[in-house]
Amino acid sequence: MRELDKFLKEDEVLQITSLSRATIWREIKAERFPRPVPISAGRVGWRSSMIASWQQDPGNWKPQGAA
Repeated sequence: MRELDKFLKEDEVLQITSLSRATIWREIKAERFPRPVPISAGRVGWRSSMIASWQQDPGNWKPQGAA
């Protein structure tokens, strides 16, 4: 059985990555940082596995499905 991903709040992502809020959103727009997942109306979260993947090699991280 696969372990379920934990969803991280924006504040948790800021703390884990030590990036600023503006930098995270700029990097998302440039497709160099994982996009958040809609959880409910007005709420988003980041999959912990995607943040861990990005942390392994931030300079070469690519969105899933990108060549």
